[in-house]
Amino acid sequence: MNREVLYNEIWEISAAGTARKYNIPYSELLRLCKEKQIPIPPSGYWTKLSFGKSVEKIQLPEHPEKEVILPTDNHGIKASNGSIRSENADLINEEHKEIETEDMEAKTVIEAESNGEKSTTEITEKSDEMSLEYSGASDNFNVYNREKLYEEVWDKPVVQVAAAYGVSDVMIHKICKSLDIPVPSRGYWARVRAGEKLKKTPLPAKEGVNQIIGYKTYKEVKVIKEQSLDFLPEDERQKVLLAAEQIQLTDYKEKLHKKIREYHPEVREWNKNDKKEEKAQKGFRNYSTPPPFLAGVISSETLPRIHRILDTLYRQIELLGGSVNDDLSLIIRNERVTLKVFEGQDEVKHELTRQEAQELVVYEDAIRHKKWASKPNIRKYDYIFNGKLKVSILNNKYFRDSEKVKIESQLGDMLIDLYEQSEVVKKKREADEEAQRKREEDIRIREEREKLYSEEADKIAKLTNIAQDLNWLVKLEFI
Repeated sequence: MNREVLYNEIWEISAAGTARKYNIPYSELLRLCKEKQIPIPPSGYWTKLSFGKSVEKIQLPEHPEKEVILPTDNHGIKASNGSIRSENADLINEEHKEIETEDMEAKTVIEAESNGEKSTTEITEKSDEMSLEYSGASDNFNVYNREKLYEEVWDKPVVQVAAAYGVSDVMIHKICKSLDIPVPSRGYWARVRAGEKLKKTPLPAKEGVNQIIGYKTYKEVKVIKEQSLDFLPEDERQKVLLAAEQIQLTDYKEKLHKKIREYHPEVREWNKNDKKEEKAQKGFRNYSTPPPFLAGVISSETLPRIHRILDTLYRQIELLGGSVNDDLSLIIRNERVTLKVFEGQDEVKHELTRQEAQELVVYEDAIRHKKWASKPNIRKYDYIFNGKLKVSILNNKYFRDSEKVKIESQLGDMLIDLYEQSEVVKKKREADEEAQRKREEDIRIREEREKLYSEEADKIAKLTNIAQDLNWLVKLEFI
């Protein structure tokens, strides 16, 4: 490619956009630009441009080479086992980090405006036209028109609107607040699905800015695969997906689900009688007999949080027609579905207790005097619950807390996995029932064959006796 053409592309649709357009590894494009002295827009450039602020374009310096050779994308190499390996994962993460930084800058501008600070998004007609043209060309920006967005958020849930724009639902709420757009209250769509006819809040009059331009933040969008829940009838599938998109953690002031309150004493009693030492390692593998649900592997400090998460899921399952059992397992589509919840533990160097220290002194004194003594069994490490939760629904798949993401933000995915698990349980049950049916059929056939064999044997025996009787009669006649 001509060096100047590449320079113009980068400054028109960004380095990341150019890399995607020509299927070039982002890291290779950066290396190439550095080698051929092609300047790239600095951090924050696109944010300022999208909001109509003045920006400076770095001019292309002279270079002896007029053409550059573009590399192809070799990130995804199919291994022999069918897995995809990335040779430049760290450098790809740099691209994600750069995009995330610019997204955060765009969010900061909108947040400042929503907090009543001086607006930095007052866009002139000329800059509007430029931004609209640019967003269409690069597909990296959204144009939020006040009246259009108002109609959209009252036509379908904010989560669906956010997915259409390629941003998070939090971003849509912030933009609506910035543009003074009323949004449906919590529970609005559930009441609509129940058949209620509700009036939408009118769009109030507003002076000033009626349009905002912002970046798309693709990685914030929860993309539900087309094949998700494809075993459900379409109407039921849509209800579950919509519930997954709208699910919100129940308020801590609300009373917990009745089944959770009734089950809690069993957990408390089991923990009280747990013979494992304090600060010992506690996991499902550390017990010869697994403890009951929520017992043993979760600290008392974290239990209220788990109760609230389960309360949210259980109430949503019941709204969709399921139910909760006494042992806190679920009935979904007439199938019993269970989940595992446990808390992580940090391994720290063990601190001797007073009793252990005394035992160690006695042991060492005995050894010093050449007496026989049994060495105290003192562990090297303590295990401290750290509050980080893990939830397992489908085999080998976990929802877990991280530094940036908490389990509470994954409730929709959990709901979908619970339904996916119900299908797994259903298929296993049907397979077991079919295997049992075949066993019973084999037994029936074997018994019928044995019966027929027995009947045939009886007939043969009778015929043999008759034949023998006739044979004696013939002999007697000759005599």
